[in-house]
Amino acid sequence: MMIKTKIVATVGPASRDVPILTKLVKAGVDVFRINFSHGTLDEHEQILKNIRRVSNDLGEPLAVIADLCGPKIRVGKVCDGGALLEKGAEIIIQRKPVVGNAKRISTTLPELIDRVRKGQKIRLDDGKIELEIIRSASAKGDKILCRVVTGGILSSGKGINLPKTNLALSALTQKDRADAKWIAQRDFDYVALSFVQKSADVKALRKILVGAGSEARIVAKIEKPQAVKNIDAIIAAADGILVARGDMGVEMSLPEVPLVQKRLARLCAETGKSCIIATQMLETMTDNPIPTRAEVSDVANAILDGTDAVMLSGETAIGKYPERAVRMMNSIASRTERYLDEVRSDRRMRRHFKQALSELDESGHGRKSRRAGDRIPDDLLAIARATHALVTSETVRAVVTFTLSGNTARALSKMRLPVPILALTPSERAMQQACLSYGVCARRVKMFEHTREILPVAAREIRRLRWARKGDKIAVVSGRPLRKAGTINTLVVHTL
Repeated sequence: MMIKTKIVATVGPASRDVPILTKLVKAGVDVFRINFSHGTLDEHEQILKNIRRVSNDLGEPLAVIADLCGPKIRVGKVCDGGALLEKGAEIIIQRKPVVGNAKRISTTLPELIDRVRKGQKIRLDDGKIELEIIRSASAKGDKILCRVVTGGILSSGKGINLPKTNLALSALTQKDRADAKWIAQRDFDYVALSFVQKSADVKALRKILVGAGSEARIVAKIEKPQAVKNIDAIIAAADGILVARGDMGVEMSLPEVPLVQKRLARLCAETGKSCIIATQMLETMTDNPIPTRAEVSDVANAILDGTDAVMLSGETAIGKYPERAVRMMNSIASRTERYLDEVRSDRRMRRHFKQALSELDESGHGRKSRRAGDRIPDDLLAIARATHALVTSETVRAVVTFTLSGNTARALSKMRLPVPILALTPSERAMQQACLSYGVCARRVKMFEHTREILPVAAREIRRLRWARKGDKIAVVSGRPLRKAGTINTLVVHTL
């Protein structure tokens, strides 16, 4: 039986070539992430071609996410590969670029010195180093003076976070806008928007993608307190969210991070949007062949929280054991899902999932999507309720849906059905995008003219996947007329 939780793997020097990409897919990867913070456009294009080649060779659909840089502030160049900042020492951050040392550094955002004030904290390298501003810039100043609160070795390009400072930076930099236009002309399924703070950030990216003719869906990365504050509007504007716990853990209090994670996963479940939980999930496996017990628990708890996907970053991008990391994550997901299936047999859990479906219906977020003409109508919600009731009360081995846009598969995915979902679609884009939906396996088929044509194809694919055998029942969801997107009005129980 298939693993329902989707695995996202970041591609990097350790995983960009066809042989290792092939191994990662066989180990369980469903989605690949290309990080635009590193590498050139030519390198990104070659990685994309390699991924599509692997998909074609293996006969398995794969989704690809382009992850935009966003307005990440970084330390400028530092001499000798790094400088030791000792606790209690003073250091200057200046406007003009300089090759930094233990006494003086610059940043990729020169105007930073105009936005900060005495007493505020500056965190470097994911919070490993912390500075306190002891003298801010004067009216015409070109530097600020800081004291090292927590020391360490600072090297070139390390990230800078200002948790108590509102810099009012756009989530889309000039580089991001240029990259988005480039992405829109290529075979990407999702675009991840970094450092989102408000729904307008998502809408601005949507305008660029749609204007360039792209069907890519948008994943808003939640990593700043401002995003959490505006989360309802952001989720409504986006197609999914990525819980980016790295910068989130620097921008806000660490004990808040797991609670925010649970809240965001629940909101995605209620609104029918995709959820990815990321950062340091199996971090130890970047350099070691096995994870810590805490990391294993972290992955399992993300699945218990209701995420669609869990993500590997450095583990597969630069790690020594990329394939083993994927296999470990797949193993954790498999065991956790078996536990969930056991729990779902309990009546209390059934009531929980029915309530989640009710909240999806009442919230209204699931009724209309982001793009005109791409709607989730009331008949889909009714069919989803009926399908959930059917598979929890009868012995149905799988659910099959015929979908043009992928919306039906996404809605059924959010029901956390105890059986797998097969999405049949004539759209290659919808097939690939379904790789991010929990419990959904997608296959491309021809455009059917009549509902009755779906049943033999559904039965054949279910048998090929070994989800059921002769005499077993499957539920088939479709609509009449088939060519009209968003029309879902038929639920058939079919015996193989």
